[in-house]
Amino acid sequence: MEVASLIVSPLLQVIYEKLASYVNGVETPKVQKKNIKKLQDKLFIIQAVIQDAEERQLNDNRVKIWLSKLRDAVYDADDLLDEITTQPLLRRSLKKRVPSEYSPWNWKDPVKDQLRRIQSSISKETRRQVRITSFAIQSILSSFEMRGKLTDIIERLDDIEREMSTFSFKDVVAYKRSDTREKRETGPDVDESQVHGRADDVKKIVDLLLSSGADTWVIPIVGIGGIGKTTLAQLVYNDPRLDGHFDKKIWVSLYDSFSTKRLLTEILECLTEHRCESSHMGVLQSQLRDSLYGKRYLLVMDDVWGDDQEEWDKVRSLLRCGAEGSKIIVTTRTERVASIMSNAPSHLLEGLAKDACWTLFKQQAFAYGEENDFPNLLPISLRIIDKCQGVPLAAKVLGGLLRSKREEDEWLRVQESDLWSLDTGENRILSVLRLSFNHLPSNLKRCFAYCAIYPRNYHLNKEKLIQQWIAGGLVQYAGDNPHMLEQMGNKCFNDLLEMSFFQLTSSSDAGEFKIPSLIYDLAKLIAGKEFLTIENSDQAQVVTGHNLAETRYALVENNYRSSLLPKALYKAHKLCSLNFLASGDISMEAQRNLVQCFRHLKILNLSGSGIKKLHRSIGDLIYLRYLDLSNTPLQTLPETIGHLCNLRTLDLSGCTDLLELPGEIVKLVNLMHLNVKDCTRLASLPACWWSMVRLRTLPIVISSKNLRLLRRLKNLQGELKIKYLENCTDPSLTMPYGAKEFERNCRDPSFRMPRGAKEFEHCLVLNHLQLRTLDLFWGDGGEGKLNQNTSRQTRQSELLSQQLINWLKPSPNIRRLSIKGYLGCEFPFWMESDAIHNLTVLELINCKTVETLPMLGQLPFLKCLNIQGMDNVVKIDYEFYSGAMCPFPSLNELTLQDFPELRTWEGMGSTEAFPCLKKLSIMNCPLLKTMPSFGFPCLKRLSIMKCPLLKTMPSFPTLQHLMLKDCNPLLLRSAADLRTLLTLVIDSFCELDFIPKVLLENCLLLVSLTVISCPMLPRLPANLGRVTALKSLKIGWCAMLDSLPHGLANLISLENLEIIECPSLVTLPEQSLERLSSALSDPSLSKTVMALLLCREECSMPRPLSA
Repeated sequence: MEVASLIVSPLLQVIYEKLASYVNGVETPKVQKKNIKKLQDKLFIIQAVIQDAEERQLNDNRVKIWLSKLRDAVYDADDLLDEITTQPLLRRSLKKRVPSEYSPWNWKDPVKDQLRRIQSSISKETRRQVRITSFAIQSILSSFEMRGKLTDIIERLDDIEREMSTFSFKDVVAYKRSDTREKRETGPDVDESQVHGRADDVKKIVDLLLSSGADTWVIPIVGIGGIGKTTLAQLVYNDPRLDGHFDKKIWVSLYDSFSTKRLLTEILECLTEHRCESSHMGVLQSQLRDSLYGKRYLLVMDDVWGDDQEEWDKVRSLLRCGAEGSKIIVTTRTERVASIMSNAPSHLLEGLAKDACWTLFKQQAFAYGEENDFPNLLPISLRIIDKCQGVPLAAKVLGGLLRSKREEDEWLRVQESDLWSLDTGENRILSVLRLSFNHLPSNLKRCFAYCAIYPRNYHLNKEKLIQQWIAGGLVQYAGDNPHMLEQMGNKCFNDLLEMSFFQLTSSSDAGEFKIPSLIYDLAKLIAGKEFLTIENSDQAQVVTGHNLAETRYALVENNYRSSLLPKALYKAHKLCSLNFLASGDISMEAQRNLVQCFRHLKILNLSGSGIKKLHRSIGDLIYLRYLDLSNTPLQTLPETIGHLCNLRTLDLSGCTDLLELPGEIVKLVNLMHLNVKDCTRLASLPACWWSMVRLRTLPIVISSKNLRLLRRLKNLQGELKIKYLENCTDPSLTMPYGAKEFERNCRDPSFRMPRGAKEFEHCLVLNHLQLRTLDLFWGDGGEGKLNQNTSRQTRQSELLSQQLINWLKPSPNIRRLSIKGYLGCEFPFWMESDAIHNLTVLELINCKTVETLPMLGQLPFLKCLNIQGMDNVVKIDYEFYSGAMCPFPSLNELTLQDFPELRTWEGMGSTEAFPCLKKLSIMNCPLLKTMPSFGFPCLKRLSIMKCPLLKTMPSFPTLQHLMLKDCNPLLLRSAADLRTLLTLVIDSFCELDFIPKVLLENCLLLVSLTVISCPMLPRLPANLGRVTALKSLKIGWCAMLDSLPHGLANLISLENLEIIECPSLVTLPEQSLERLSSALSDPSLSKTVMALLLCREECSMPRPLSA
């Protein structure tokens, strides 16, 4: 199959929609609008046949040349449309600012250069008039120039339309978007419900793994892309027949290059679950031998491409240190790699049987099992299955493609396509996937093709990618509604995800995903010469062999701390998207060259680079819509940033050195996303920040007296953090009544703020915003610390804070809420209403003047509740539960910390609250005497720390992890019937002189016991030997401990015994430790590790530990 086939249909659709939006919404001269309408009509005619043309180009080079002409004309139309729409934005921004030196236009001729020199020598106001006059002249010249360009494009399209008639293209109506719903299961484990027909393959591999033959040390699985090699390896890796057979199981993915250092690093990181910091080969080799020595391991090396025999020989000798029976599974697409890595015959993975392939296809195409409702489609689906030739990925992708299509002719088009018969082998699969791509809606085609610029297996961020799609014009909406644009971008992403074009990563909660390897090959196949990726090792040859005049989208990856772009890339004058992945600084000269050469840039990503200062010429990129400077050491931005009249997204997140934002930034009339999250040194926002009314993302607001102006940002959504709320001290801003009445109320100690919503309806600030996360901080948000000038807790500050928080009622869409350092004595009225009905996470921290906790038991979706620093709360009673029939029905995690006055925590009688609670932490409550007696039916983890007056606790039928620190010794006596307990920690019991036997009576599943910092404890309980499942025993800093129980001999599962700083320990029981000490004499035969640190020298052992 020829690489770089032209895909013009999505581009055509995007430009057509942009033209429609322009014709309907922009005021222009009649002649110009008439010509643009004519351009739109011509594109509509061509659009009807474009799908047939794209298929026929594969067999007819003349069609491909015709498509190339069409693509160039459409791109030029897009550039022209940008010029036309930018002119009014420039006029509007010119009236609002007077740049001192820089102009957003490129002065090219001597007359304009002379004007520029004159500007520098005259007054500011005169310069303003000169700029307005020169812009007016420039606008007149530009209008004539644009009219000429428009005429030229229409004439070119006339020729293209005439040539089109010679090909007799078929008129094919574009398909509607697929409306898939089913999510794909991803991650290291396999979803067995999505796997069919591989039982025999699994059995063969498992039998080889269980065999003792040395000739099967390395087992290669070979097959073409998409056939299911990784899935088979995952099934084997998780097969229950292997449970207990291997001491260590390791999974590494080697999708790219194969090197000894990289493999050792990945193996060590998998074994230790920590990042491997060393890059020295000798250290890595030593660590690997220590980790695998004497252990039987299973190592899966997935997606191996490298065929370097010498590299593999190095690795082979290192991996021989494992015990006999260790095995390695290798998955690869090539038999050559398999022969290098193993002398054993490869397991050649064949296609699925027809019935298994049909089952997989059916799961996707008929997600709800409704195949029998469409008998006319069943024969077609079986013929499609035949053409899939047993490739699971092809069946799955095609099934997802057809899921929402129920018309017979739509299925017939897929069945009868010529693409099925183009190639064999790997390209045959790409042909199938290419067919799926061809039947995608136009908007999805272009969005998917854009992803081809990223390197293989690169982890992308969903939110950033959608913003780039919008900035590049790949997502269009006929109206002027930014919310709809983002909804459509999100829909495009979800459609591609559900059809398996994208794959979520283990960091999917952070919005990360990648493109599966074979799908990435498809992206490269269809991307063509418009897309260019330059990676570290191949900068020169890639640029040299690429027609840069056609390049529109480029990514340059440079991990050598270099700030240089390949010089040849500067020839790509029509570049509209540049992602520069470099770690080094970017010099001023390099930035200036970038701006001069790439005037039409719409997307510029310098994220993660070492750029320290942004050149003023950045303001010349007047078509720029997306600028990513996140995670860079920038301290300031130039004022010329305000010239970017088209800018929609400015990402400064993670710029920890950023001190301030320029005032000109408020002139960015199209800015929708200003991301300053984690800009920890940013002290304030520019004046008039509230004038950026199109903003949808503004994570941080530094509070001041104009906080009420947040109401103007009606499009704000997502996350909002408001800091230093104590600065908002003007009563006229926060009071529903006058300042005099407020002062009178401050003098009345019995006065309480009204609790109803009516008093605040006219001054609510946030209730109209579509926020998901809201953080309200009095102070800096760290510890609730206040500015020095407002640190005194006066009656006035209490009432002001209480009134202000009522004013900050969020919308019902809120999911996460954090209140820190609050100065009022009561929480707001809206915390007891439906305003936070959908809340899932709530933090109340350092609200030191609050006297009672809010009623929260009625919140149906609350999963995490963290309450800390409540200095004035004396009791937690029935009000906390809200009188609900089943309080806190969804809560999973509860933390109560730093309650210095809390005395009682009451339950609700026979009502069982917290039915889903899994983790409970009670810390630093020095006066707490009681806690609820109901049963916490699902509790898994319990931590009680620094609660010296708490003497009893209820039973916990499902408790697995218990930590007790610095508490009353009597608390241990009430901890009975812990039959599900796995780990127990007893820490800092200064008065504990014995551990009650009842504590360990039923702990038959306990695997870890830690007893530390108990200076009065003379011995451990005698029944410790009954806990035969115990694997780890740690005893430390117990000054009075003088002996260990003789029952240690029964701890047959013990792997780790640590005794640290127990100076009174004189003898160790000989019979109990005989087995352990003899095992320690041969480290290769034992898993047991014993550490005796800082004990008395006369402490006797049954025999020497070192044999």
